Amino acid sequence: MGVLNKFSLPAISSTTALLLSVTLNINIAEAALFKFTFEGEGANGYFIYDDSAKKLEPLGSNFPLAEYDGSVENYSLNAGGIIAQGTKGSQQDIHDEARNIVYLGRAGNLGYDDTIDDFILYVPPAASGRQYGLSIRFTYPEGTFSDSVAIRTSVPDTARLRVYPYWDFPNTTGDYTFQGTVKTKIEQIPEPASVSALLGVSAWFIFRRQRRQLLSAQD
Repeated sequence: MGVLNKFSLPAISSTTALLLSVTLNINIAEAALFKFTFEGEGANGYFIYDDSAKKLEPLGSNFPLAEYDGSVENYSLNAGGIIAQGTKGSQQDIHDEARNIVYLGRAGNLGYDDTIDDFILYVPPAASGRQYGLSIRFTYPEGTFSDSVAIRTSVPDTARLRVYPYWDFPNTTGDYTFQGTVKTKIEQIPEPASVSALLGVSAWFIFRRQRRQLLSAQD
């Protein structure tokens, strides 16, 4: 029985560690939430988004634009008299939810005269109950995103902000009603401490149960 204990208890520990490792890996592999915040003279706000949201290339894979439908969990904006806030709703069509857009503005594309990289919060009419969509554009110098339309997890600390409250592309884009320079940053929202604690407790109970079952079998 001594020999059995010598090899069985380490085996239990290894099994428990494996189960915990698999659980943690599954948890890490799941979607991460990021918070984009901005602040400047006459403007401030944030939006929280899911980096695993579905990517769409509405104008084709060769066009430098990608939309991440339903990516935005919640948002708040106060800029130049435009105040807007909202949370993810229950629309059956995820395309009607607030989303992020990454656009590499190049001369000649969609009427752009310059070359810039945009990270955009877009709130469709269905998500806000308004007649028009709301386009909130954070503009960085060309090459900031390395010619990638991947959803952003980091940005420089300064951007040009433009707010378009009458966005109805392609019918009309309206014009921006606010422009200013803002400080920007993106931070990953950490998993709640309670999740890690729960995983630890679960592993402990698994270990105890396996040990009791083994000792009972040896008696």
